Amino acid sequence: MRSKSIAIGAGALVLIAAVALAWTARNPICTAVAGVGTVNIDVSSLARSMARTFCYLDDAGRELRFVLARGADGKVRSVFDACGECFIYHRGFAVADGTLVCRVCGNRYPIDHVHEGKASCVPVKLPHQESGGTVQIKTSDLASGHSLF
Repeated sequence: MRSKSIAIGAGALVLIAAVALAWTARNPICTAVAGVGTVNIDVSSLARSMARTFCYLDDAGRELRFVLARGADGKVRSVFDACGECFIYHRGFAVADGTLVCRVCGNRYPIDHVHEGKASCVPVKLPHQESGGTVQIKTSDLASGHSLF
């Protein structure tokens, strides 16, 4: 009887791990940010050809995800974690080898050309300002992307 309980417990753990893995694959881990009027993010440690996903909770409690990526040229690019076509699936982008990869259609966007796309699958731009290693994003600009999520 004890071995049956252990087997059931192990099976439950495997199921929980599979669900957690599937959730993470669909919902990328993001760094939570907050701000009133403006969100300020230190990007001084963001290396060239690297990207990080951030999330901001709007006034309605919706999580708005976005990506900050530093190109090989040293410039920071910002996009919502959604493309113009595939956003309806709410899967966003994976980051691999200096490239954003749409988790739905598989289109790849090198960080240096992240604002260019194929057909209607284009990462949705997010305006920002950068000064002294800090990126500032207006919360109103973040809120304008609520329909993507």
